[in-house]
Amino acid sequence: MAVYKRSYKPYEGPITSDRWRFLVLTRYGFSGLFDSRLFTGAFVLSFVPFLIGFAAVYMAHSSALQAMLQMRGPSPLAMNNFFFLAFLGFHAWISFLLTTWQGPQLVASDLANNALPLILGRPISRAEYVLGKFLVIATLLSVITWVPMLILFFLNAGLEGNGWLWSHLWLGGAIFLASWMWIAIVGLVALAASAWLKWRVAASAVMLAFFFVGPGFGAAINATLHTSWGHIFDILYAVKLIWVGLFRVPISTAHDLDMLGIPTWAAWCTVAATCGLSLLLLNRRLKAREVVRG
Repeated sequence: MAVYKRSYKPYEGPITSDRWRFLVLTRYGFSGLFDSRLFTGAFVLSFVPFLIGFAAVYMAHSSALQAMLQMRGPSPLAMNNFFFLAFLGFHAWISFLLTTWQGPQLVASDLANNALPLILGRPISRAEYVLGKFLVIATLLSVITWVPMLILFFLNAGLEGNGWLWSHLWLGGAIFLASWMWIAIVGLVALAASAWLKWRVAASAVMLAFFFVGPGFGAAINATLHTSWGHIFDILYAVKLIWVGLFRVPISTAHDLDMLGIPTWAAWCTVAATCGLSLLLLNRRLKAREVVRG
């Protein structure tokens, strides 16, 4: 067939450097996540707690609004470390459910369609592949966890005044560090489950089992051996213990934490072991293999 319009030209635009080429995986990973309208709706609804917290911070500093609502006496809303820890915990659970829902598809789809050799055949290493996929989950969870929490933190600082921000900088650091620890755990576990199980539903089930079977296994060890060291197998207990320390909340007032539990350093070891094991599983699984079809 004759071609009358010779308008075809080679691409002459800017070429992304090899160092940042893995971000292509991140961009397309986002497009895959939000293909589902149901997931997009759930993501939008995840900001409802943030709006409630925003209203609570403003109400705690508005005497006019308290008078209109006939709230007498001292304000029941205390903007302290307990408030920010509780809200961060709620946002963490929302981010976990969203990651369990859509996160396992990030790697499973590439393995199911034998696309990994094609991807790693480009100037993208295995480490960059994992980083590109992890940034999808990290960005998604950041928007749900530390970003809205820091907005509430700075809003409260602006309304408090009188040097509140400088005396509570540690609280902002606790929000940031606690959020990124949670992002690392959930993101790496999701990628590891996705890499070993090509079926997304099965990977999501493994994620749920990992986070909820651990407490039962640890409790069984504690009851059998009459010890508290079984908590080292409970990643949720370790996260709670570390968060309580970061937010300077007395353990005696924290829920679901045993006074005779494991020390904080052991909780950090549990977190490090979880992330390290996830990276090890990813390293063993993500290897390009030539696919020959007869």
